[in-house]
Amino acid sequence: MRKERSDGQETRDAILAAATEEFAEKGFEKASTRAICARAGVNNALLNRYYGSKENLYRLVAKSLFGDLGAPLAQLAKGVKDEAGWKTAVRTWVDDFLFMTLPTETAQKRCATLFREEVTHPTKFHEEFKNDFGRPVFDSLRALLATAVSDEAELRLWVSSVWAQVSIYALADPVWHTSFRPKGVSDADWTARIRDHICAGIFRALKYGKGAARERRG
Repeated sequence: MRKERSDGQETRDAILAAATEEFAEKGFEKASTRAICARAGVNNALLNRYYGSKENLYRLVAKSLFGDLGAPLAQLAKGVKDEAGWKTAVRTWVDDFLFMTLPTETAQKRCATLFREEVTHPTKFHEEFKNDFGRPVFDSLRALLATAVSDEAELRLWVSSVWAQVSIYALADPVWHTSFRPKGVSDADWTARIRDHICAGIFRALKYGKGAARERRG
């Protein structure tokens, strides 16, 4: 078993890291505190001392992963002043979302896996996570597209369409990504092509400033 530091921080970090791996791999329901303790090299008493329960650990893990990777997307609409800035923000939103769900980095992989598990097998925390993390990211996309769409019904279609395009990569089993990616093309390169394809469609159809009148009326 792991030797505990006097302040317990090393043990807390080890438990949280182990829980992140366990939840990302198995989801909330199938994950177990016994497996988390085994990964961390601690006993159940230490897990209970520092985190209290499996539920508390799951909430902390989810908030850490979703918050760290989702927060930048939620802020993109702020500060857009012109067409160039708008296109950059839209491109960044699509790019960040896609690279979060087609990951190469460990943190992104865990976030994408947990996101897929939470959407396909919702836990009792689903509404909380949706409101705290999903809604701000969704609203940011809506705010970006609202500057280029004057009709509310059309805006809803555009937001739903773009959201669906990027979300499908998070929900699909990784085997499908490999199946559709051309041979010899890396995940990163293929994801960049998908990003460019999505953004090209947006920029061909929408023009920055067209939604300004609707925004003023709203």
